[in-house]
Amino acid sequence: MLNQRVMATAIIKKNGKILMLKRSNRNKVYAGMWQFPEGGIETGETPEKALARELREETGLRVKKAKLLGVSSGNIEYFHQKVWHFIRVFYLVKTDGKIKLSAAHDECKWITKAEMAKLKLLKGLKYGNFRALL
Repeated sequence: MLNQRVMATAIIKKNGKILMLKRSNRNKVYAGMWQFPEGGIETGETPEKALARELREETGLRVKKAKLLGVSSGNIEYFHQKVWHFIRVFYLVKTDGKIKLSAAHDECKWITKAEMAKLKLLKGLKYGNFRALL
């Protein structure tokens, strides 16, 4: 039986580029890989509230407006032992504030779609699975 996690994922665009975060080298899992700002939806939490909470925690940004883009899912190994089924709920997000990264991330970058296809993305974020949402 697979474990399952539902994630609220932010697509933030600025001047034709998309915000990506690099996981800290201090992370035990998938250190140095790139991801969108995202996080798990907690029990009783709406996807929109999870999106706002995770975005604030990871980047210091506040959600001004969020538009549902679509959903993606896939299976990955997690903690090098268990297989998880991740469901990502993607939102196009307009934000307010300045980026202040949490300790979970070492770097952020504004990149083009073409540049994204070349990044070492977090497992489960296969570019082909979500590129139509961008």
